[in-house]
Amino acid sequence: MMSKERFLFAGIPGIFSIVAISMATMLFSCSNDLEKVKKLTTIDSIPDITVKNILVKQSESGMITLELTAPQLNSYQGREPYTEFPKGLRIIFFDSLMQPKSELTARYGISWDNKRVMEAKGDVVVKNFTKKAQLNTEHLTWDENKRKMFSEQFVKITTPDRIITGKSMESDEVFDNWVIRNVSGTFYVNEKK
Repeated sequence: MMSKERFLFAGIPGIFSIVAISMATMLFSCSNDLEKVKKLTTIDSIPDITVKNILVKQSESGMITLELTAPQLNSYQGREPYTEFPKGLRIIFFDSLMQPKSELTARYGISWDNKRVMEAKGDVVVKNFTKKAQLNTEHLTWDENKRKMFSEQFVKITTPDRIITGKSMESDEVFDNWVIRNVSGTFYVNEKK
C-alpha cells in the first residue's frame, strides 16, 4: 500500500507535465493572435485625429492649385507623422485660371507628412481633362517636392487615339507629360486621312 506522502509526490510531476503541455499549446496556438493584439495596441495604430467628409483646398500666391475631398481622414502624429485616407480620396488639380486640369481618385491614400510624399492605392485613376488622357493603375506615388507622379506597377494610359500599357510610368503632377516603360499598346489608325 502506498503512503499518502508518496502518492502526493508521485502526482506532482504528472500535474507539472499536464500544465507544461497546456501552456506550450496555448503559446503556440495564440502566436498569431498575440501578433494581431500587439499590432492593434501599438500607439501608432490609433489615430490622433479622425475627420469625416473633408474638403481641403491648397493655394499658391492666392490661387487654388488643388482640392482634396475624402470621406474620412485619419492623422497619426507619432515619430513619422502621416495622414491616411482609408475610404478613398479625390484630388483635383487646377490650372492658372483655376479651371480643373486633372483629377486623381483612389480607394485608399496615405500621405507621409515630413517627406511630402503621397501614395494612392486600389483602382487609381488619373485624368487629364485638357488632353483627354486617363491613367489606370493599382499603385501611384506622388512626390510633392519633385512635383512628379510615378508607378512601378502595371499601368494603362488611354487617349483619344490609342491605348498604351506598360510596367511602370513617370509623369509630372498634373499628368501632362508622361513616360511609360516596357510599353505595349493598341494604336488606332484613321484610314480616311
